[in-house]
Amino acid sequence: MAGRVGTTSESDPAVTAPPQSEKFSTSPTSSMKPEELKRKTLSLLEEYFDIRLVDEALQCVEEIISPAYHSEIVKEAINLGLEKNPPLVESVSKLFEYLFAKNVFTSRDLGTGCLLYGSMIDDIAIDLPKAPNNFGEMMGKLILAGGIDFSLVKEVLKKVEDEMYRKPIFEAVVRVCGVN
Repeated sequence: MAGRVGTTSESDPAVTAPPQSEKFSTSPTSSMKPEELKRKTLSLLEEYFDIRLVDEALQCVEEIISPAYHSEIVKEAINLGLEKNPPLVESVSKLFEYLFAKNVFTSRDLGTGCLLYGSMIDDIAIDLPKAPNNFGEMMGKLILAGGIDFSLVKEVLKKVEDEMYRKPIFEAVVRVCGVN
């Protein structure tokens, strides 16, 4: 079960990001089919994790990915990055911070992607027991970068069914953010 676990539709009314100031996306609209978007996304992410050049990732996202698909990219990047050994918390966080700073990803994209991943964490953590802690670290870094708001953590924790997984997510966010 270490592969990608289920997907949540962007049209799921339960998956919403909290209101935050939005940046405008500069990416063109894509007419690619969902399967092709997913395939290209996974290819882009694998390449990024191999070479870790954020400028290269930026070009790929701008060329091939629809802005409506950005939250799925966030979810897939978290999922794929945390499946790696060792988990690529820093690399994923750096990518998100860069794409947010370049106005490619919005707070809504990041928030919705985190909510999508959070809704899968109960299944993922069975095979990747450090995933909740690592996911919390990523969210903490995004809070510090201004990409998401701390209130999103509460929404993500509502998506996590098992207290055993909620606690390390919350503790990692608090630790990274230096909240007492």
